[in-house]
Amino acid sequence: MSTGAHFGGPPPATPAASTSGANFLDTLAEGATDPAAAKQINAGAQQFMDLAKSGGFAINEAGLKKYLNVCDTFLQGYDEIRFQMEGLATRASMGSSDYAQKVAAFNVKVAVEDKQSLIPNLELLRKGIEQVKQALQIARNNYNETENAHVDALNRFRSADS
Repeated sequence: MSTGAHFGGPPPATPAASTSGANFLDTLAEGATDPAAAKQINAGAQQFMDLAKSGGFAINEAGLKKYLNVCDTFLQGYDEIRFQMEGLATRASMGSSDYAQKVAAFNVKVAVEDKQSLIPNLELLRKGIEQVKQALQIARNNYNETENAHVDALNRFRSADS
């Protein structure tokens, strides 16, 4: 099923099956340093969730596992990076000159102090990926419900035919 749910920018051309995960990860990498991309990915995750909740898509077990693997890979990397980045939130001792003080302050600002900082963007991405995981579970439930309805209908058809 083709939908308008995607992560960032206009809908891309349908990638070859072997590149779809890589394209998704490339978009995530852009979001870490670009506040607009992080917001787009988060908004795309919300659209994805809305689509799943409305029954707009379903996913089989094999597809679910592959997408969850991509999400989990990002989240594991996020946890490691976030831990390492805690040091960036602390002003480094770079000397007593005016220039050294400005550089130290700038480093903290880039890491955490405004909406364009790296850590807030990474947190926005994390929230989006968590939402994607929830949407995937809902989509899997949608698939199961549809599959069960088809099996029930087939069984009724077979019973009526006997």
